Amino acid sequence: MKYLKVLISSIMAGFSIAFGATFYLVLASQGIFWLKVLGSFLFGIGLFTIIHFDFWLYTGKVGYIFENKPNYLLKLLISFIGNLIGVIGISFLIKQTYVINDNIISFCQNLVSIKDHERWFEVSILSFLCGMMIYLAVEGHKRASYPLAKVIFAFIPISLFIICGFEHVIANACYYTYAGSLNWHEILWFIYMGLGNALGSLAFYGMEKLIKLFSKKEEAI
Repeated sequence: MKYLKVLISSIMAGFSIAFGATFYLVLASQGIFWLKVLGSFLFGIGLFTIIHFDFWLYTGKVGYIFENKPNYLLKLLISFIGNLIGVIGISFLIKQTYVINDNIISFCQNLVSIKDHERWFEVSILSFLCGMMIYLAVEGHKRASYPLAKVIFAFIPISLFIICGFEHVIANACYYTYAGSLNWHEILWFIYMGLGNALGSLAFYGMEKLIKLFSKKEEAI
């Protein structure tokens, strides 16, 4: 039952990301920069929802591997699959409506074309940096002591990674669905993105732990 719970929760997280990504695309596809910035900020409603309902988002959970038991790895795999099911499923349904117009489809096709032409190390670096941003958003929201700070941490890192073009494996599934694109090269790129997101999140986690360790040693001197 616990794994079924993770699967359902991860599908709901996928829904949330798809809604946030669609909100961003509706604004960004207008071709006006300030609307793109606004859309990137409002994309954060997806993560904000996930955090408050404690849904299982792969990129939001992967940074805590070393704080959990070995079966956490299986939960992460289930969440990854569930997130993709949720994102692709909802994106497919929305695509059947007037919401996803030719402007949005063209915008996504251009976006996907750029991603497809990235070299493997570019994909790795951009997904690594995105992983760091997601960890910052989740952990920052968790530690913030007052409501405004929680909102800032949930929204600003998300806006940053979108404007900078960092690669978020789950959000990208929405773009690829709207673009109507999927091939073996793109599947390989998704694997790179998933690993890069994980390494970025774990790197932020690890560096933070090192800082705490050094601080304790300084206090002991």
